[in-house]
Amino acid sequence: MRRGDIRTGIAAVRLSVKLALAVVGVLIALFAVVVTAGLMGPAPARAAAQAADFVFTGRGWGHGVGMSQWGAWEAAKEGVSYDQILAFYYPGTTLTSMPDPDAELKVRISANPPDSTAVNFVQVDLKPSVTAAALVKMTAGVEQTEVLPTDALINVFNRDGKIQVITAAGQQGPFDYVELRPTRAETDPGGGNPGDNQGDGRVAVQMKTGNKVYSYVEYWGNIRVQPGDNAGELWVYNLVPVDKYASDIGEVDLDWAMPSASGYAPEAVKAQAVAARTYALAQNGTLTDGWQDQYYGGYRLEARYPGLAQAAEDTAGLILTYDGKPASTYFSAHSGGYTTNSAWSGSTPPYIVSQPDPWSLKAPPATVSSAGPGWNWTYTISQDSFSAKVNDNLKDVSTGRTFDVGLVGRIEIASRDAGDPTSHVRTLRLTGEKGTALISAASLKSALGLRSTLILTITGGDPLASGEFYDVGSSHLYHDEIARVVDAGLLSGYPGGLFKPGGSITRWQFAKISVNLYNLTHPTTPITLVNVTEPPYSDVPVKVGITGDESDWVAAAKNAGLIVGVTSTTFEPYAVLRRDQMAEMMCRALGWDDEAAALSPDTPGFADVTPESPYWAAATYLKHQGILLGYPDPSGSAATILKVDEAIMRQHVAVILCRVLDLAGPPQ
Repeated sequence: MRRGDIRTGIAAVRLSVKLALAVVGVLIALFAVVVTAGLMGPAPARAAAQAADFVFTGRGWGHGVGMSQWGAWEAAKEGVSYDQILAFYYPGTTLTSMPDPDAELKVRISANPPDSTAVNFVQVDLKPSVTAAALVKMTAGVEQTEVLPTDALINVFNRDGKIQVITAAGQQGPFDYVELRPTRAETDPGGGNPGDNQGDGRVAVQMKTGNKVYSYVEYWGNIRVQPGDNAGELWVYNLVPVDKYASDIGEVDLDWAMPSASGYAPEAVKAQAVAARTYALAQNGTLTDGWQDQYYGGYRLEARYPGLAQAAEDTAGLILTYDGKPASTYFSAHSGGYTTNSAWSGSTPPYIVSQPDPWSLKAPPATVSSAGPGWNWTYTISQDSFSAKVNDNLKDVSTGRTFDVGLVGRIEIASRDAGDPTSHVRTLRLTGEKGTALISAASLKSALGLRSTLILTITGGDPLASGEFYDVGSSHLYHDEIARVVDAGLLSGYPGGLFKPGGSITRWQFAKISVNLYNLTHPTTPITLVNVTEPPYSDVPVKVGITGDESDWVAAAKNAGLIVGVTSTTFEPYAVLRRDQMAEMMCRALGWDDEAAALSPDTPGFADVTPESPYWAAATYLKHQGILLGYPDPSGSAATILKVDEAIMRQHVAVILCRVLDLAGPPQ
């Protein structure tokens, strides 16, 4: 991607996760899939989700990489010089002269830049303009030259894959290709536009497609016409000196190059001339004349807007280099107030950075565009339309594969270039009825046609009923169990309507579950949650004035005798809960610890939770109650193991809690 996606709305402006549904893994035999029905009653009915349009708000126009053209304009209006503008947008580069002042560029010419959709022609007519020109006819590396006076007409055709020309001397050919090379004066004739000062000639080119004849356009340098890939097809190239090319770049609002215009900003146009010249040299190949590279319009641009050629002349031969090579001086219409280094995948040069761009936050003035300073925009799309555009079209950045998450209910900003909420978005998380996917903001921008990736807010989507989550759709294997325990108040979700079913449970979180489980099964003698001022254990932080933080739940569970510490003074609240630890907490919460302690030492349990373990009684009791099932011993014996060292997923905790509720029966 170059600069091809950028345009502005100002008249004459040329700017312009299946995060794999955390594949829930191989369903472990530790938990049964079927939950006994009826003892606690069915889960309460949930209201159907209502569809709502997604609404994006943001700032900027274009990819936001490198120089912001409107930022450069504002800087120029504030008196900042072009070299200072370039140093800001391309930090670490050096402004220097081209090593080869006579370097030429090869540009594929279209009939309709900057869209550049008409590039194949059935006839091309050429005329020398300003000076005489040599018509060079090339065959097998041998040149034939015919000197033609100014305004002499040459018709060019493709006949059987070879070039035929018609001049005043008649029809000639076949040739491999032809070039019209204008005479270049050795002295300055004086007068005229700045671009005329070398006295070089130009070539007038008229292109014809099957049903349209385009107007003549003049170009500096040589014009080459050669056969295209298809029968009867012609391609046209302009071999042009770099400084002449820079004179005819129409990438800025052309009023910026008009001294009589209120938007006149010559330093911004000079900065653009250097960036355009540098960008072209960095490509090392054939350039297009449109949005894919840079809008190159030929002599007609500088003839109407002489400030373009003046800027090229004032910066003649100057380019930006990094490590001695021309820099890739990308630019866009408007950064939105923050440049980005994440518009494309892969590595970026050191001079392409993400940084605040205060100049762009001030431009354009509201008198110039209704978008106003920062170039504000809003985009609205229905859930159905959004889902159709992303599913089976975009790729999940974590897998590299296309995805289908079904009807998308939620869109979240997953990461930005920086911690600043006004920086460009890097990735977004989509949550649908079939799962989640993590996508690049650049791919979404392309799919939806967003103005930029500087997205400030995203609203809309499905409102969620109680117990429902965007990442636990109705097709999820444990949807009903998760909804049931959430409705019962035993588990809750995360901000953004997510449950994170494949996530783990920490020790303090299960302390909270234990308190809620006790209160649910003992409603007449509930444990009261209070805001504590002293830590229940030395490693549990206290948030005074906030009721419901880690310290409050751990203190409540400790005071009720539901938990014990790892030591007498520590609890390790953020450690992932082990399965055997969960068994002990659960027995205490349910008042089953006495029954567990009364088990005979020879009661069969789990092979990896031996009688010497402090958790043996609880784990063995829950096994005999059908709450923990365990895994077959991989050694091949008939024993069952608990896999105590593996983290337990939240979705499986939900299944276990449902079994507990079924076994415990109605509240006492």
